[in-house]
Amino acid sequence: MIKVLKAVKVVFKYIVMFLTMLMPRDYKLCVFGAWLGERFADNSKQLFIEASDRDDIRAVWITKDKTIVDEIRKMGYEACLWGTKEARKVQLRAGYAVISNGISDLEHTFLGNSIIIDLWHGVPLKKVVYDNKYEKNWDSPKQKFRDSLIYIPLGKMYFVATSEMFVPIYQSAFRRRKDQIICLGQPRSDIFFDEKKPKPYFPGKNIILYCPTHRNEGKEPIHIEKIFELDKLEKYLAGKDYYLVIKKHFYHREEIENLEKYPHIIDITREDIDTQILTIESKALITDYSSIYIDYLLLDRPILFYCYDYKHYLEKDREMYFEYEDVTPGEKAENFDELFEQIKGVIENGGDYGRKDRERVKNMFYCKAGQGPVGNILLDMMVNREIGKKHE
Repeated sequence: MIKVLKAVKVVFKYIVMFLTMLMPRDYKLCVFGAWLGERFADNSKQLFIEASDRDDIRAVWITKDKTIVDEIRKMGYEACLWGTKEARKVQLRAGYAVISNGISDLEHTFLGNSIIIDLWHGVPLKKVVYDNKYEKNWDSPKQKFRDSLIYIPLGKMYFVATSEMFVPIYQSAFRRRKDQIICLGQPRSDIFFDEKKPKPYFPGKNIILYCPTHRNEGKEPIHIEKIFELDKLEKYLAGKDYYLVIKKHFYHREEIENLEKYPHIIDITREDIDTQILTIESKALITDYSSIYIDYLLLDRPILFYCYDYKHYLEKDREMYFEYEDVTPGEKAENFDELFEQIKGVIENGGDYGRKDRERVKNMFYCKAGQGPVGNILLDMMVNREIGKKHE
């Protein structure tokens, strides 16, 4: 009986989705969402803020979180709570929809025939979506039928890549035509070029930021006490007046680290903190296979790569688009002892690992326009109806 009810619900959802194709769309109205409707973050957030400060487009954020609605409204911007009549009415009329993760960032049931712009949530180093064979069988008959069905109401979908090198990658990863890939850049990096710097989360502190990517979509925990010698690191950081700030991937947000004994090692994974602001106030970045380092290239600061599980990661979790060594401009550490020496190098000697190579990699990953603010360029394209013409 449960299966029957579930099937009926799915059929009804698709019927509604197709019916919404009949709705007249207002191309001066754009709805925004991110991370399954649960966060006010990422590329969508930055573009939403820039759109909200303009007079030629109406921007509305859709979220499942009432506190986010209140936060946005306090900023003087528009927000609606997911599932309300108000939210559904706005989505039924919106000509544009902007997302950072996928169509479930919004109530896509009500977006038939709207122009969807997926900004994605980073420059992909790891294979994503259709290229990621570990996620699911993308070519199963059931999946193919679902994809072809959804494409009819939601086929006006565009993706923003950061350089020409990524255009064929995005075509393959998202199974879209070349004319559905916009080569520009990431709006979330606009904050790097703003003369008015945001209020820091750790004012007056010397910070090294550790941002590992997820392991198996968060199903494989990241145990900090197993990959760091915490006593040794705490003693050293305290002596140098430095802090290691840990922000794991969103998929690991339910993990709890017991770091009370280590005041200079701070885990903020469970806190809703803007990663871009953290990168601005950090002295250096430690990561692994996360594309956060590609954002960090625009700041031209030291990057360390802690790849303690490199072989396992490639075999069991995710393949990559590039040879890791070719596109990671910085020192690699396979164990904590190696990483510790590199941290000491950054703190004591200003060890700027990979400086000569960073410019080369930055020019690989970013077109010229993408190396500066891009949000208003993209919004101009939307307002001037330069996006979506192929579908008219």
